[in-house]
Amino acid sequence: MIRPILATGMARSGGSWMARMLVDGGGAVHVNEPLNRLHPPGLSPGILRVPRPLSYQYIAAHNEAEFDPGYADMLGLRYHVASELRANPAPYDLAKAAKYFTTFTVGRLRGSVPVVDDPYAVFAARWLAERHGCQVVYLVRHPGGILSSLKRIGTRWRDNLPDIARQPELRAEYLEQFADDLDRINREPFDVVEHGCLLYRMIHSAIAQDSARCSDAIVVRYEDLACDPIPQFRELYRRLGLPFGARAEASISSATSPQNTRRQNPWGRVGLSRTAFQPMDSRANAWAWRHRLSAAEQEDVIERTADVASLFYTSDELRVSGAVATAT
Repeated sequence: MIRPILATGMARSGGSWMARMLVDGGGAVHVNEPLNRLHPPGLSPGILRVPRPLSYQYIAAHNEAEFDPGYADMLGLRYHVASELRANPAPYDLAKAAKYFTTFTVGRLRGSVPVVDDPYAVFAARWLAERHGCQVVYLVRHPGGILSSLKRIGTRWRDNLPDIARQPELRAEYLEQFADDLDRINREPFDVVEHGCLLYRMIHSAIAQDSARCSDAIVVRYEDLACDPIPQFRELYRRLGLPFGARAEASISSATSPQNTRRQNPWGRVGLSRTAFQPMDSRANAWAWRHRLSAAEQEDVIERTADVASLFYTSDELRVSGAVATAT
């Protein structure tokens, strides 16, 4: 039996794209960012009945009683219509509720596996693996790609570091080496690069720690999937126990084709989701940050994050010249 899948990593790493490519092969149900507290489907009690989460909520023994029943229902594809309609009665929310109720019900009857796409569960991943048997896929991305994307979306994520700082158990478990920087930066005006680079270091350090602890955790790099999608996704399907057939190959090929044009609005809605993947030229998108960040910005980001990014990328891959060479 295939275990529930959690696809996680830092926000703006490409997790919705990866999750869609896993679901499009058939036999799986996509659950998009249930812990995202800013926009649907986050804070939808029909999907996940839990207390209002903090950004990058840490879940472990100290607070699992608050989250355990909600995750048990969600991973069992049990949708709570009444709870959803009480909380979200607008027409858009009603359409979303109908979609999720149908998807969850059909998926449960068919025995489909849930694929939970949620960067905000990165500090809950170990608990979800141990308590609920999730197979965790950690998606990592070059710091230039993530910082470029954070710059494009503005300041909607400015509460990330303050919320992380408010979680003493999280700080003690994962972030002691970053404590001084975290406290200092939270006292200063918001700066995209400084906040984003520290967030990158903390999250990717935690991914390295948890993947080392858990022998079956899967770590994949966005650039590898994007630049060679068919072979890389075939291997990821194999490791997850998902069947990789003609449907999966055709969907991945179509969705990552060079003929696709990247969307201009990073928050554009696709169907009923504001965070859903849109077809793109994945190879070009992997290195688009080289054109969005100036040479000085690129060097600054790489220098600030190299201590942790080097756990996943070689020195040549991190440097701008290495990125250019890899992309060609």
